[in-house]
Amino acid sequence: MPIKIIYDEGARTKFMAGINRVADSVAVTYGSAGPAVMIQHVADGLAPVFTRDGATIARSISCFDRVEDVGARMLRDVAGAVSRKVGDGTTTAIILAQAIAEQCMPRIKSGFHPVKIKQGMDMALAVLEKRLEDRAVKNVSANWIEKISTIATKNEAGVGKLLAEAFDALGVTGALTFQLGNAREDVLEIVDGIQYEQGYLSPNFITDKDRAEAVLDNPYILFYDREISDLMDLIPILEEVKIEGRPLLIMAENVVDKALTGLLVNHARGIFNTVAVKPPGFGDKRINRLKDLALMTGGEAILEESFTKIEHVTLGQLGQARRVVVTEGTITIMGGKGDQEKIDQLMNNLKHEAEIILQRKPGEGSPSGNSNDLEEVEDRIALLVGKTGVFEVGGTTDVEIKERMVRIENAYMSSKAALEEGVLPGGGVGLFHLAKELDELIVKDADQQQGVEVVKYALIKPLLTIVSNVGLNTEEVIHQLMLAKDDHVTIDTQTKQYGNFLELGIIDSVKVSQLALRSAVSVIGTLITSDVVITTVPDLSIMEGYSPEWAAASREDPRA
Repeated sequence: MPIKIIYDEGARTKFMAGINRVADSVAVTYGSAGPAVMIQHVADGLAPVFTRDGATIARSISCFDRVEDVGARMLRDVAGAVSRKVGDGTTTAIILAQAIAEQCMPRIKSGFHPVKIKQGMDMALAVLEKRLEDRAVKNVSANWIEKISTIATKNEAGVGKLLAEAFDALGVTGALTFQLGNAREDVLEIVDGIQYEQGYLSPNFITDKDRAEAVLDNPYILFYDREISDLMDLIPILEEVKIEGRPLLIMAENVVDKALTGLLVNHARGIFNTVAVKPPGFGDKRINRLKDLALMTGGEAILEESFTKIEHVTLGQLGQARRVVVTEGTITIMGGKGDQEKIDQLMNNLKHEAEIILQRKPGEGSPSGNSNDLEEVEDRIALLVGKTGVFEVGGTTDVEIKERMVRIENAYMSSKAALEEGVLPGGGVGLFHLAKELDELIVKDADQQQGVEVVKYALIKPLLTIVSNVGLNTEEVIHQLMLAKDDHVTIDTQTKQYGNFLELGIIDSVKVSQLALRSAVSVIGTLITSDVVITTVPDLSIMEGYSPEWAAASREDPRA
């Protein structure tokens, strides 16, 4: 296949065209008053996607020109990186990246060296990251969480209250899952204990017929990674558990044939009080879940690799819990009696593993593989926390619910980041005040100084964009902020009121701002140091004489 080579200014001009195409589409949504964007669904006949999420908009945009699409792709990657790590801040990152790019291009054209400009940008970034940490207001309260969530959801105050409740119950490391609701109102449900979606193997295990639940008080728990088909294999441990006068939860790959029939008969007669369930996950994931559940309940997972036969299992290898409730579709284990110190140690190891996955650069493993690895680690952490939450997003139509769910998830991630590293004035004001921190930065030469000036300008762009989106005079707003002589003063663009950012509720997460700035500097720094682009030229002659309409009508492949 033939190739096309584009050099220097031609390549950068096309890069910039792609960047502008994405950034201009995303920028209109910026701020609490920013409108939504309607995206046609890729599948014909399905409802369009209605969103204010920067990453979603960026992903939907591609360019016919392959070199322009490289520039667009860079912004899509910026948004994707920020979205994966903190959920919110994707629009901020895109606006920062565009501002940096549009300031770099004329400077390079004027003769400044792109590599040295990048060095200046990196020096400025190092200073700013340290200053952001110093400026962070920490000890985030529930009231702040409500305000952060309100901003991130475009002024939906009720969402902030529910998310504050979720953080209060689950903490930062707890699992909160989001799903489409069936009502107009949002619903938050907190489950105290370990819960996953696997029900009893037979409804004959039910002990509470009114609630259709199998309830075990103070049970022992057997963790087994293989199928059980013979009841006689279980008799030794069943006898030991019966002597203790306690029930037994059997968690195995499966319980079938004579084993299941025997358990049900003995359960019905009151001889052995048991319930059989399957563990969560599949394949290797199931083994990890068994080990985690055993750790949380103070037991041992009886695995094939240990060569321990089920008839040789002792009471000391069983887990224990205060209560277990099993329904048709879920199992909840409350009051697991595991060693909390060992549980915390495993959680820390898993968090470190998650950080390693997030730090993988593009090209290190497949995107889907990295995503699956991260999801697996996060699911294990959520299980170890011992509490889970479900946020059912309400609305009138599916389109509305899906659009709200993206915003609410972003609000949750932004609030989580604020709890971790603190907050700063929102509405672009925190970054605006940060620009003066670069005034005293000393660099080696004029080329590096240009890089510093580029970043300084970019820090102001988010504020200018938000103010412009609501029709306010940017010069007047900047003048009022400078007159205040207090870096904690910001503007509420809805009420046009100035005041302390905590009192107004115009709050941004330091972690989100830091990551957005870091991603923007990194990707544009890489872009400006590229002088040549090599692309393939597709051979379209094979399609001559045919049209998409003809191919669709005939249902034949014109290339055959």
